[in-house]
Parts: sequence; C-alpha cells; structure tokens
Amino acid sequence: METMTAQPMFENGSLRQVTGGPLHPGGVDLTERMLELCELSPGDMALDVGCGAGGTVRHLLDDLSVYPIGFDRSIPLLRDGLENDPRLPLVCARGASLPVMSGQVNAIFAECSLSAMSNFDDTLKEFNRVLLKGGRLAVTDVYARRPDGIPALRALPLNSGIRHAISHSDLLSHLQSNGFEVIIWEDHSDTLKTLAKQMICCHGSVNGFWNISEPAADLMDIQIAISRAKLGYYLLVARKV
Repeated sequence: METMTAQPMFENGSLRQVTGGPLHPGGVDLTERMLELCELSPGDMALDVGCGAGGTVRHLLDDLSVYPIGFDRSIPLLRDGLENDPRLPLVCARGASLPVMSGQVNAIFAECSLSAMSNFDDTLKEFNRVLLKGGRLAVTDVYARRPDGIPALRALPLNSGIRHAISHSDLLSHLQSNGFEVIIWEDHSDTLKTLAKQMICCHGSVNGFWNISEPAADLMDIQIAISRAKLGYYLLVARKV
C-alpha cells in the first residue's frame, strides 16, 4: 500500500513519479518555449524562483551560458539538486525576499511556483525590485478560466498552488499594479490533459494520484472544484516598465 503523506506534492515525489522529473505541466518542452520567448544572451543574469531541484538552472548554465541562480523554500528539493550536481547555484529563499541587489537581473522564471507563493503582491514587488528596467518575468502556472469557480478552489485543503489559482483578468491586474506589462500570453491548457493521462498511466487513475499526493482532500471535492473553475494553464512573459 502507498504511504500517505502530508508533504506538498512537489516534495513527496508523487508529481516527479508522474512526469519523470519536471514539477510542472508541459515538462521540458514548455520550459524551452519559455526560454525562447525571453531571448536571453550569454552572460545575462537569470533567477529561477521555485526552482525545485534545479533542472532549469542546469539548462541555463550549461546550454545557454547564462548566469543563473535558483531559489526555493524546500530544503529537500535543493538538497536533491545539489547531490545530483554540486555546481548548481541553488539557494534557500522565498520569492518575496530574494538575497539579490536591486536592478541586477535580466530575467526571472517562475514555473508553476507563483501560485504557490504565500503573498502574491509582495512577491511581484520583489521581482520588480531585482529586475533591470525592461527585464523579463516569465511565468507558467495554473489559472481559473471560469472565475465563479474560484471559491470552490479556495475551499480545498491542498498543499499546492491549485487552490490559489486566479483569473486571467485578475492576474493581469496584479502584474500591472506591480510595475509589469504583459507582452506575451499563451494558453497551454492542453498540458493539463497530458498530465492527467500521465497520472492514469502511473497510478491507474487521476484519483489514484490525488489519493497519494493530497490525502487530506476529498477526491470528489477536488474534481468538482477543478471542473467549476475550468482550470487552465498559461505561459506569459511580462516586461518591467
């Protein structure tokens, strides 16, 4: 029998088991798309906030010749990353308090991590602080395509960003009020369908995955909330104005 755990799914291994490594829908392909849109140059400084075990940081370092730093609040994930590759510049820190000087960063990446950060606006203010003028913020994350379903998401006892998903319009409003202009928006909701198929292949059903990753939540409540909110997935690139 699988052991139930109260750890977040990004730490307890259930999501990595499904995806084969990446802790977000879309996997490496969506990461590549995000990096392509940011048009980084060799020597640029880039932060991966919510970097997990540092997969994107490794790619930035080895393949794009960018100077990256990965930040995450999860010590177990950072430890895993450093055990696999001691070269990686990984730091334990929260998105709302980055140990980086102001106006030094060319790009910030947040792959399925922004929704999981405790204070959305404080995090965006911090991102704005460390970015150069014109610097890029690239985000992939969940959002609610049907805003009237958001209360059902908020009621879920989940250890993931799903319960904090917001609408497209609210997301744009938060970014604008914190000094960002969205220049690229792409809907990648099909990646959630692919993730569901991976869950079924790995655990026999989507409910099998939720049983392991979120044992405190009622399976029917999860299904109803996700359906009501019509949960989607997006990629955006915003510019610091």
